[in-house]
Amino acid sequence: MEPGSLILVDYTLTVKETGNVIETTIEEDAKKASIYKESEKYSPRLIHLGSKWVLESWEEELLKSEVGVEKTVEIPPEKAYGFRDPNKVKTYAARRFSKPQELIPGALVEVDNKIGVVRNISGGRVQVDFNPPLAGKTLVYRFKIVKVLEDDSEKIRYLVNRRLPEVSVEEVSVEIREETATIILPNKVLLSDGIQQIKKAVFEDVVSIIKGINTVKFIDVFTRPGEVKSAGEDKTPT
Repeated sequence: MEPGSLILVDYTLTVKETGNVIETTIEEDAKKASIYKESEKYSPRLIHLGSKWVLESWEEELLKSEVGVEKTVEIPPEKAYGFRDPNKVKTYAARRFSKPQELIPGALVEVDNKIGVVRNISGGRVQVDFNPPLAGKTLVYRFKIVKVLEDDSEKIRYLVNRRLPEVSVEEVSVEIREETATIILPNKVLLSDGIQQIKKAVFEDVVSIIKGINTVKFIDVFTRPGEVKSAGEDKTPT
């Protein structure tokens, strides 16, 4: 592997001290750990090496790995999310919060522009922990690089999927001509909230990751149910 590579990785992340599975891309592992969600899409994760999309210490291990070879690595707290700092646990009067009656341990709250976790509620006082949730934990990554993406069109389809998880790679049409990539998204997301911001984010991903592409066009195509048009067919630009 080398910096700049776009790869697909299957992995399961476990906390060594407790054995709890924190996240996984593998459906079977999710079911075994009792964290399976029907709404979740279990598939290899897209990672751009060198862009710090994942924990830097894990990225270093990915760079030393080979396609198809499963590895397990332990990452100590000092290379993960640091050690717990007792000074980051604060206590506030319950009246400080807009809806104190709805507070429960484990809830996320914002105080002084910081996000923390409610740890305890007692006697009109609320204890909030501003440490990262995984601070002080040794992380165990079991992973396998499934594929290194080489084709630019395929890379773009996966970059779209990263920003629009509800859209499968197969639903995205991409055509590349010289320095321009033309993308057609499925009808189901064309009127989604924030779609223009998402398109801008895809553009930024594409031009920063794929060499030689300087322009990204999005073509909105509305078709009757059952009809699909490719990027090379007649289309109506927006």
